[in-house]
Amino acid sequence: MLDNLRSMAIFASVARHGSFSSAAKELGITTSAVSQQIRTLETDLGVTLMHRSTRKLSLSEAGESLYHAALQMMKAAEQGKENVLQLKDEISGNLRIATSPVIASNYLIPALNSWLKTHENLALNIICRGNNLDMIEDRIDFALLLEESPQGVSLTKLKQLLLASPSYLDKHSAISVPKDLSTHAFITNDERLYDNLEFQKAHDKFSIKVSSRLISNDQTVALELAASGYGIVKASELDAKPFILSGRLAPVLTEYSLPSLTLSAVSISKEQLPAKAKKCLEVLLDYFGK
Repeated sequence: MLDNLRSMAIFASVARHGSFSSAAKELGITTSAVSQQIRTLETDLGVTLMHRSTRKLSLSEAGESLYHAALQMMKAAEQGKENVLQLKDEISGNLRIATSPVIASNYLIPALNSWLKTHENLALNIICRGNNLDMIEDRIDFALLLEESPQGVSLTKLKQLLLASPSYLDKHSAISVPKDLSTHAFITNDERLYDNLEFQKAHDKFSIKVSSRLISNDQTVALELAASGYGIVKASELDAKPFILSGRLAPVLTEYSLPSLTLSAVSISKEQLPAKAKKCLEVLLDYFGK
């Protein structure tokens, strides 16, 4: 039974990486040992779990089913270990947090600095994969997201700004009120060609539809395009800060406010959140509360 559990853990690693060698590297064993464990598991179960080719590995139908079961098994094992550690009043193990590089460097690391030094048995893994992230498969404890519509645990709010390069502003018509934006070029960081910008000034609200010629799913790329003079971009004050300080971008329509963004911590299941993750959230809430 114990051998089967070990083989399932190895199988889950191979399935996650799509590679025997990558799984071997993660587990600290040889590639041949990984291959042998998979062959033994297939022999014991009497099914083919993986289709092998010279270019890639793919899971069979039976492999897909076993993979999900293996993930649940590993989660249960991690939770069991976590429960034991709680009895010792010890924070240890591996904490996996997903976020963007900008949020990690400006908020997450400063917020957890003292806490990490206090708990030397805790390993922190910060994952920055953007749209390629899978909360379940990447075994994420929680993710820090910056969105207009907050979900999970709200930590703090940030302003959104409209920005353009000085060279762009010099060459194009002045922007004094929101309706002036209709004649300007826009850069967006999502897949939409059109966007409705919502503004507020005192008690008055304004809405204007703008179209985008240049699109990127990465905020930094969108800001770089704007800094190169291609148009106007909407960004959080956090992402915009280095561009403003360097003089590469300047805020426009500063008398009008856009909807704020909320930095929040999101997990798959709040009830099953490990103790170390719950304590980490408490540290973050305390940090932002101050």
